[in-house]
Amino acid sequence: MLAVLALVLGAGSAVAQGSRELGAALELERVGRTQEAADAFVRVLATDPTNLQAIFGLERTLSALGQLERLVPYVDSLLDRRPGESAVRALQLRTLGMLGRDDALRAAAEAWIAAAPDSPEPYREWAYAQAQRGDLAGARRALERGLVRVDDQALLADLAQVAVVAGDWAEAARRWHAAVLRAPTLAAAAGLSLTQAPPAERDRVTRLLTADIGDAVARRLAADALVGWGRALDAWLLLDASLPDDPRAAADALRRFAERAALVATPEGARARGYAFERLAERERGAAVQRWRIEAARAFADAGLRSGAERMLDQIARDTSAAPAAAGDAMAMLIGVMADADRVAEAERRLADWGARLPEGARDALRQRIAWAWARRGDVDRAERLVGGDSTVQSAALRGWIALLRGDVRQAAEQFGLAGPYVGSRTEATLRTSVVALLERLGPASVPELGAAFGALVRGDSAAALERLERTAHGLRPTEGRADVLEFAGRVAAASGDARAEDFFARAVASDSTGPAAPAAALGLAELALRAGRPAQAIVRLERLILAYPESAVLPQARRLLDRARGAVPNS
Repeated sequence: MLAVLALVLGAGSAVAQGSRELGAALELERVGRTQEAADAFVRVLATDPTNLQAIFGLERTLSALGQLERLVPYVDSLLDRRPGESAVRALQLRTLGMLGRDDALRAAAEAWIAAAPDSPEPYREWAYAQAQRGDLAGARRALERGLVRVDDQALLADLAQVAVVAGDWAEAARRWHAAVLRAPTLAAAAGLSLTQAPPAERDRVTRLLTADIGDAVARRLAADALVGWGRALDAWLLLDASLPDDPRAAADALRRFAERAALVATPEGARARGYAFERLAERERGAAVQRWRIEAARAFADAGLRSGAERMLDQIARDTSAAPAAAGDAMAMLIGVMADADRVAEAERRLADWGARLPEGARDALRQRIAWAWARRGDVDRAERLVGGDSTVQSAALRGWIALLRGDVRQAAEQFGLAGPYVGSRTEATLRTSVVALLERLGPASVPELGAAFGALVRGDSAAALERLERTAHGLRPTEGRADVLEFAGRVAAASGDARAEDFFARAVASDSTGPAAPAAALGLAELALRAGRPAQAIVRLERLILAYPESAVLPQARRLLDRARGAVPNS
């Protein structure tokens, strides 16, 4: 018993020692001490020749050192001990292939085939070993031989991948088609693989896959490739006409298409996604129907296809079997879509009909959205009535805009101040802050022409806005904020690409060269020069700005722009 115990303890100690040495070898490899790591792996294998972690570590380190020849005896020793281990057989083929020993590689592959005649693995690993050293023709021959001998459908996918690596995209399309016919679960891999085709090959691949109008599998493959190339609507037309008969397979194809179309960041991509979700809703039952309709509505809204969004949402709202929450969410979304589409009266009617069934927060948000839509149309009185006695900060921001559209400078500044800097999106808050800075510099308490200018701006009519801003500036004395209005007009013109931007900025500086608008306008002039490809002019303007206005808040921007003009930082 004592002797047995001693043997056990000794074996345990050896295992622990081997584990420590392996850990040390892996750590040496991790920190980049490759030669020391290789020597450590050798020491592990000297005491434990069957340690797979060690031999794979030795493969990695010797490959990095260009000493792969040293690996061969360790692989042979391991193979003698574990002849049935496929990972060891694959390592042998990989090593011989990288060393360029063609005869030995062929002999090793044949030996594995003889040992495992029904397995596709020898053929796959043989092909991989040849492909790794650039022998794609040899890789193809090995796979084709395996396909004849074991008829494994996965080898079809391997043949397709060899064609992809070879850049033979017509062959890749044919091979993937054959693979998906045998194994439909390979469709996703096939589509992603064919998406890699370069632009010059894409029409050829599409023609090949769509040549037979009755071949639904090929046409679905073409659809998958097309959506990957950004042609989402073309892809949708193909997929919709070739969906599988099996309901589950059709649903899977539609969901996958919607996921792929979501990566096409264009209105066409969103529209195609909406069509896929709509078709899913038609094929589903129960609660899933409403979920897909809502997804379709969102996609159509993203695409700017409001009629599609309304169609989906209206179906949900009219569906008596829909859950109340789903119907309410759909109606809220529908009302918002109508308001944004300038169908304000209809949106307001819908809100009156559905208001009691909507959560209070959603109801208030929609009321403000509709009020803003009325204000944007110029009916500020109706907008104000809708806001009513709402005392939220969101309503304060809206009241500020209503006051501004009326030209009530003081009331607008006060309401914007109540709203604070955190209401709405970051863009909205930044815009309000810049508008408040402008309003606080104006002398008159009411400037109707300025209200008309902002009315044109919110309607997207920058040309009319600039005309109104020009008139506003003309009606103000230099001490009443004329330069500030001209500087603001310059920013609007620059943002819209209007050629008058430089004139507005120059006149702002001339109107009040010591006022707060002057350095901002000077910065605008420098930005225009740099944008027009005149860096020397931009540098002169920026250097003057920095010297003339050393206390200005725009100085950090001016210095960053000066670095860009001098080429010290990239233009990004």
